[in-house]
Parts: sequence; C-alpha cells; structure tokens
Amino acid sequence: MTNLMRLIHRRMVFPAFESLFKGRNTLRYWNELEQSQWAEPEAIAAMQLRSLRRLLEHAALHSPYYRDEWRRQGLDPRSVSTLADFVCWPLTGRETIRAHRSAMRSTSPCGRLISKATGGSSGVPLQFDLNEDSHERRTAASFRGYGWAGAEPGSRQLYLWGVPLGERSILARWKDRVHQALHRRRVVSCFEGGDALTARFLAELTSYRPDVIVAYVNPLYDIARRLLERDERAPYAPHSIVVGAERLHAFQRDAIERAFSAPVFETYGSREFMLIGAECERHDGLHLTSEYLLVEILDEDGRPAAPGTEGDVVVTDLHNLGMPFIRYVTGDRAIAGFDTCPCGRGLPLLRAVTGRRLDMLQATGGRMIPGEFFPHLVKDFPAVRRFQVIQESADLVRFRLQADGMAGADRARLERVVSESLGSNVRVIFEPVDAIALTPAGKLQVVVNRLAGPSREAA
Repeated sequence: MTNLMRLIHRRMVFPAFESLFKGRNTLRYWNELEQSQWAEPEAIAAMQLRSLRRLLEHAALHSPYYRDEWRRQGLDPRSVSTLADFVCWPLTGRETIRAHRSAMRSTSPCGRLISKATGGSSGVPLQFDLNEDSHERRTAASFRGYGWAGAEPGSRQLYLWGVPLGERSILARWKDRVHQALHRRRVVSCFEGGDALTARFLAELTSYRPDVIVAYVNPLYDIARRLLERDERAPYAPHSIVVGAERLHAFQRDAIERAFSAPVFETYGSREFMLIGAECERHDGLHLTSEYLLVEILDEDGRPAAPGTEGDVVVTDLHNLGMPFIRYVTGDRAIAGFDTCPCGRGLPLLRAVTGRRLDMLQATGGRMIPGEFFPHLVKDFPAVRRFQVIQESADLVRFRLQADGMAGADRARLERVVSESLGSNVRVIFEPVDAIALTPAGKLQVVVNRLAGPSREAA
C-alpha cells in the first residue's frame, strides 16, 4: 500500500497540482534533467557555454548595472567563445548586490520576479530576485538531486529543519500545511535541541515511518550522538537520509548512519541558487547542477585554484534572467578539481565543500541551538547588515548587530525571539555596533561558541 500511494502521488496528484493547477514547467524541466545528466562531460560544457553566452548578451542589453559596468571595463559578451574566456570577467559580491539590486534587475519582460532573502550565514543577509522560469528550473534540479537519495516527490519525508519564527497569520499556517501535505512531508523544528527534541523527533519517526529523513547536519548529528551514547539505535530505519545546510564531517556521517541504520547523502546549496550539488548512490562527491549553474573554485588572486587546493566558490546562474547572478562569490570554500563519477553521469563532481559549518549554542538546561537558527531568523529583518552571535559562557550570549534604521518594534521582536529561544537562564546582551571585525582569513564568524562543547571538540 505504501508503494502504491507513493506511485499515485508521484504520477497523478503531484503532476495535477504542479502542471495543471499551477501551470508550471517544473516537471518538464525535471524530465529533461533526468536525461541530460547522462550526457558526456563535453556535451554538458557545450550546453553551459551556450547558456552563458545567452545570459551575458541578455545582461548587457537589459541589466543597467552590468551594461554600464562592462562598458566601463571594455568587456563584450561576444568575446566569450570558450568557458576559459570567462575567467577574466569581474566578480560579484554581496555588497555589490545590496548596493545595486534595482539596477541589476532586467528591464526586459522575463516573467514575474520573485523576491527572496538569504539566511545570512556569512553575516550579511541578502535580498535578491529571480524570475519564475529560473525558480521552476532550480526546483526541478532539487527534485533530481534529492531523487538520487530516494527523496523525489511522492516519497514520505520527515524534515528536521528550520521553521518560520514568530507569530504567523492563519492563512500562512494553512498554506504551510497544504504545502507539506502536497509534498508528503512532516516537519520537526530543529531550533530547540536537547533531550526534548530527541524524544519528539524519534516519536515522529516511529509514527510517520518516512522513506527519507531530510535534516540539517548538526541537529541530526546531536540526536545520533545521544542515541549512541546510550548504546541505542533509532526505533525505525528510513531508506536514506539527506543532509544539508552545513559541511558534513566524516565522523558525523558515521555516527548518523550507525544511529539510524541508513545511508547518508550530502547536499550543497544556498538560497541564491537552491541545490548546487548532491551525492549520488556512489557517495564519491557532489554532482553539480551544471545544466543550470557554472561553478568555479578560485584562489586568492581570483584565478582558477589548482586541483586539490582550497578556494572560494563562485557561481553563475545561467537562467536567472530576472536579476542575473554573474560570477557571484558565495562565501563558501571548497576543494578545487572536478572529478568524474563511476556512476556514469557526465555531471562534474565537486570534491568537498570545506567552509559552511556554524557553531551550536548551549541554551537553558543544556539544550543545543543550531547555528542556523540565527541566520534563519535574521533574514526576515532587512535592516540588518551584519550580525554575530557569541556564547561567552554557559549563561551569557552576546548578540552584535550592525543595522541601518531598524525600527524599534523590529528590534524588540528580534530580542524577544532570541531571548525566548535561549531560555531564562541565559542572559543575552544586544550590542549595536558600527562594524564587525573579520577573521585574519577575511571571513566573518557568524555564530561562535567559546565553550568547550562536543561539536567544537569533534570538529
């Protein structure tokens, strides 16, 4: 019966909603991606070049910011005849997008623009836009990548994930319930932690009996560690586990697989692009969504990093014509050198992402709050330019805030949610600052736990 319901949902219910009711092209794009993943690497590179040339020509004509900037630098899209020609084009950072968002938008009709915001895990929440066609394509890419782990639409999925924070309208809550039911998902908030979260998640796992668990790395690892410390295993084993939002360490993969008796599939994505890469059944690296994205790993001089060395991840979205992201510096770090996979897919493999881990904080009663809680919360406050959360001791957290014109009501709401989440025994000091210092490597540590806790010692 379970397999029959999965088939009915995959073949009938979901297509009826997505294609007939919503009128989206997501399923068509998904089917195309299922075919193109088996193309030869040379064919995929040729596809990227065609899409890149189209994107550059579109931006030069219809995006005032790129048009003026490229003219000033003497750059002509017609000069890009190979992917190698693209390495001399300028990089785009978060501050550039914050300053020129309106001028980056296309003046040519390309469908309704959808506004989004990043979680700000780099410390800089970012508001941006994309057109509907781009959104449908990136959703299709997620279906394919998650499908490698058996988490395609139609599968029963239990999420240990971030949830909307604060009070929400009845309509918003109703839309959430419909969305989760349509995708056969049940969601457990990972923003609490501790024994209570472990008990609640295991209870949902037992009652819902999902095909797949989808989770943030650190919260699921914390549950796995608690089980293993008690010499226990999860009461129900799913078919597979999909993890994301943070770097997955080998010790975390091992603990999660032992505790839940299921293979772990790592994913890598961002709010700006959704799924950038995902593991297939071979677990040899992250297959990149190369039909829609051009991913580069650059050294400190902005040149392609040598294979095997660490560099900055730079991404070009080949289909977001509404607000082009061209050579966008994501703030992530990865190992350079794209491999091929014995699975037969022509999509290049990213060896490893090395720089996405956020510390966990200790709340009242020993509960652990995942670092993602804070970017997830702050993304809803556009006035915040940068922030940093530091746990100085078991009962003191310092929240440093660089904000422009933040309304008093917004400030009070932010302080209330943070204080309530950490609990009454943890004092939170909110510090308005003019600037937040970077590390010697030029990075901003967004969430810092100065206690000697398990997550820091293990890493």
